[in-house]
Amino acid sequence: MSTTTPVIDRLRARIGVDGAPVTAAVEAGHVSRFAAAIGDPNPRWTKEAPPTFLVALAPVALHLAEAEEYGKGWLNGGNRFEYFTPVLIGDHITATGQVADVYEKSGSTGNLLFIIFETRYVNQDGVVVAKLRGTMIRR
Repeated sequence: MSTTTPVIDRLRARIGVDGAPVTAAVEAGHVSRFAAAIGDPNPRWTKEAPPTFLVALAPVALHLAEAEEYGKGWLNGGNRFEYFTPVLIGDHITATGQVADVYEKSGSTGNLLFIIFETRYVNQDGVVVAKLRGTMIRR
């Protein structure tokens, strides 16, 4: 039995459990600064937010202390968004994240821990505007 098995088992127990929700208002000035920072002058961003703005607006922090016991550093394995409706200036967005999967793989430098997380973004009317699925890797 691997010494990392108890860590992985504790992380797997978190699958499907919602983290603390984060709510934030979509403000015109914040959207404008974000659009300038990504170099996108599209006038569309005076009424709605660019797609990746959600991560800057309401970052979800799922602190997984158990994962800190595994390895020495983090890698970002990528993010994938699914959009359902535009996020408009004036909206109030609530982001709720959860662990979706946890698994281990062998890599060239040793074992790697993969944590798949999902974040759901909902507006003030209860409408899901987007979902984010991301991968964090602990080495």
